[in-house]
Amino acid sequence: MAGLESFGGNSNRKNVSSEKETSYVDTETNLSEINPEAMKDHLFDQYLKQQLIEDFFDDLSEYLDDAEVDEMRGVLSEYEDEDIYATLSLPYELRERKFSEFQEAIETGKKQAAKLMQDFIQSSKQYGFSIGYHTSPHDIKPSEGGQWNIKGYESDHRDNDLSKAYYSTKYRHLFKKRDPKFIYIVRTDPSTHRTDGNWSRAGSLSVVAKVPFADVVDYVENTVRDMEKKKADA
Repeated sequence: MAGLESFGGNSNRKNVSSEKETSYVDTETNLSEINPEAMKDHLFDQYLKQQLIEDFFDDLSEYLDDAEVDEMRGVLSEYEDEDIYATLSLPYELRERKFSEFQEAIETGKKQAAKLMQDFIQSSKQYGFSIGYHTSPHDIKPSEGGQWNIKGYESDHRDNDLSKAYYSTKYRHLFKKRDPKFIYIVRTDPSTHRTDGNWSRAGSLSVVAKVPFADVVDYVENTVRDMEKKKADA
């Protein structure tokens, strides 16, 4: 997969050893054999999954030492994408509390790092959490209290005109109008969110992370363009 093999690194990583870094990127998929729309979806998913991985373990490295973080990365790498997304959907506002719990459990000898990650993956899976993508021209920041939420502002007749915020789960459905500046990665919750198949909605969305819209879209579009050119020239 052109361009993604090197995406595992992050020059802003804090204490996690790059020598032991685990890559979660699917390098076996032959993108030249699938249609451009599906190709873009795949590249988009892999790009943002790696971004989520680095953000998650960078934050975790503030609480655990290198060996413990590497151990937890290794455990997560053994799971399928669905389980990885459920695990990485931990919202920004819950991370300090959850990672402090990890730290206390290890320091008191209640659990080892690997077991902590296994249990956390299972608990995340059972609720059906995953990730979705909300685009916006606004730089939405966490509140002073640490909450990072996107509030609904559009009335939806399907929900008695209640205000809703919207997100997609695929690149092809990403909302690209209104000159978006950021993609907000949000936690999806099937128990409370509603969907029409392409778009999902809720009164508010818990933010996991954000990335510049142009960086992601340029990467996806340029990669597909380069691959199609190489295929045509072959």
